[in-house]
Amino acid sequence: MLPYLPGIGIINPYVFYEPHTDPKGDQQVLNQAGVLMLETLSPDVVVYLCTNCIPQGLNLPRQWNQDDSLILVREVPCSGKMDGQYLLHALEGGARGFCVVACPKGDCHLSQGNYRAEVRVRTVRRLLAEIGLPPERAQLVHFSQVDPPPQLEQLVRSTVERICALGENPLRAARQKT
Repeated sequence: MLPYLPGIGIINPYVFYEPHTDPKGDQQVLNQAGVLMLETLSPDVVVYLCTNCIPQGLNLPRQWNQDDSLILVREVPCSGKMDGQYLLHALEGGARGFCVVACPKGDCHLSQGNYRAEVRVRTVRRLLAEIGLPPERAQLVHFSQVDPPPQLEQLVRSTVERICALGENPLRAARQKT
């Protein structure tokens, strides 16, 4: 169950929240600031990066702006640990899409994590198609730790570009109306 804040609503774990205070302690100002912060800090694309895929010397930023979209990179211990519900929560929170970076097929450091990630992303893609959203909002890419670091950054940025080309997530627009 997701936490609930009075005056703000349900707290999404995929959105950054920063504590803020009003010097006068006006509750209305605090609530308005909280709502504004939720809208402006919500990522447009979430990249889940398996720590076993990160090459030595990689300098991939943890967040950046690309095509007027906020990109957030989350490291996960293994891409196989990504549960489908967490991937769907990112989309439910308003993200345009997500990308999971997994080890190459047959070369997972933790046995079968990349296969599990592939099955879960495929399941999410099928569910997206069933509800009328483009399945391309869920992307899976493979990368090896021995490949050159600039290649990973290029791969992630090109995948993010494809996701951003799909436009706004209709779930975000529906969420903003409520």
